[in-house]
Amino acid sequence: MPVRALERTAHPAAIAAYWFGIQFVWGAILAVSLQARIETLVPFSSVDAYVRLAAIGAFVAMVTQLGVGPLSDRLRMQGHDRRAFYAAGLVVAVPSLWLFYAAPNYAQLTLAFYGLQVGMNVAIGPYQAVIPDYITPGASGRASAWLAAFQSLGNAGGLIVAGFVSDVRIVALVLAIVLAAGYFITIVDIAGVRPRPVGEVALAIDASFRTLLVSRGFINLGFYTLLGFLFFFVRESLGIIDARTPTAICFLAFTLCGIVGAALGGRPADRYDKRLVVTGANAVVAVCLLGLAAAPRLEIAYIASALAGCAWGAFFTADWALACNVLPQTAMASAMGVWNVATTIPQVIAPLVTAPLIHALDARSRGLGPRGAIVLAIVEFTVGALWLWRLSAAAAGGSGARDRSCAGWTPR
Repeated sequence: MPVRALERTAHPAAIAAYWFGIQFVWGAILAVSLQARIETLVPFSSVDAYVRLAAIGAFVAMVTQLGVGPLSDRLRMQGHDRRAFYAAGLVVAVPSLWLFYAAPNYAQLTLAFYGLQVGMNVAIGPYQAVIPDYITPGASGRASAWLAAFQSLGNAGGLIVAGFVSDVRIVALVLAIVLAAGYFITIVDIAGVRPRPVGEVALAIDASFRTLLVSRGFINLGFYTLLGFLFFFVRESLGIIDARTPTAICFLAFTLCGIVGAALGGRPADRYDKRLVVTGANAVVAVCLLGLAAAPRLEIAYIASALAGCAWGAFFTADWALACNVLPQTAMASAMGVWNVATTIPQVIAPLVTAPLIHALDARSRGLGPRGAIVLAIVEFTVGALWLWRLSAAAAGGSGARDRSCAGWTPR
């Protein structure tokens, strides 16, 4: 659609509202609802059914973002904005979300989940450029802070709904309303704002970008191993029959304490070599997750999750600050499409790699498999943190190097 004349500036909180809705949905779906719905529909082979659905769904997300990101950049160059992508994503996502919770069998659940991935990622790819589109560089830090806060709060809200509301129809309705409300708040705010002008799309993937992609890939591999199999850890390793609510509490503790960790990690990430911050935070995450893997009771799992989340917040802050230094600013949506490969490929790989480990360990002792999955996540986090040392000190913000302005995005 044609760009309108500049009438006012966009408000950072309002343009971040859609991100809150998006993260509200994913917080419910990826941590609790997907596993719980599969457990209900395929009770005797839930791990294998989850692996198939999660892996292919992540691949669908990756292909969608790689397609719409460059398309939205080209349209921006021609004088259009990205609002049509936001709307198209919502139109596809809302009915898919409803079908996901209403599906009476695994086949329909599969189709609904793939539709949800398409709809959400049609919006997510172009939306990741919302801050460089509407916010001046001098105000991008404040806008990025709103995105980061809304990601954590959205994830927490979605977890609460999925973990504590037993009626799946109500869950679907709440998620759809929050997603739509976030969309409308953002659209209303930017309706009279002209996007900032952009030059020719120039996406360059240099050695630092490749290093960051590999590192982020391993980090996300660990995150999605933990995210995908914590439900099965609570159910099988801790012996909790109805694992929805305890799993939600674990991730709530992880997510909310991550906000504290992000606040504590911001100053060190600005002042010191970010590789040191990432490595130190990873060491704390590893110790806490070892405690989680060995936890004999649910109460210990809650404490370990909270401490690991606090360290993860600092870890994530420094890692994202590295992305701000490395990613090309002239083709942000295209760059984010490539960057998201480091998010979506791990979602494909994590269940495929972890399921055989779970089956092998469970064959020795039932409940040992999910504990092994958490240990595997520790290994993956650590490889990702160590890989960052391939970056130069300048790219890592060390040796007095100045950071570039961050054009706000946080991973799903």
